[in-house]
Amino acid sequence: MVVNLTSGDVIAIRLASEMNQKQFAEHVGISQSFLSDLENGRRKVSPYFVGKLTRKVDTGDPDLQERIRRLSAVADF
Repeated sequence: MVVNLTSGDVIAIRLASEMNQKQFAEHVGISQSFLSDLENGRRKVSPYFVGKLTRKVDTGDPDLQERIRRLSAVADF
């Protein structure tokens, strides 16, 4: 299964995880500047990053999924 994430998806996942950019970048194992570039659309979300993200963030958690859904519904990414 191919997972395509947008910069808005990355922001929603980070916000739902209740972390700032620095915390989230450290948690996922990337630099804060790389995360900032992803969130601001200066870099595309690669399959490699999606792999890192899915190993570090439990997006199967119903609470996290609901927070992401709510953030996505009200945010203008």
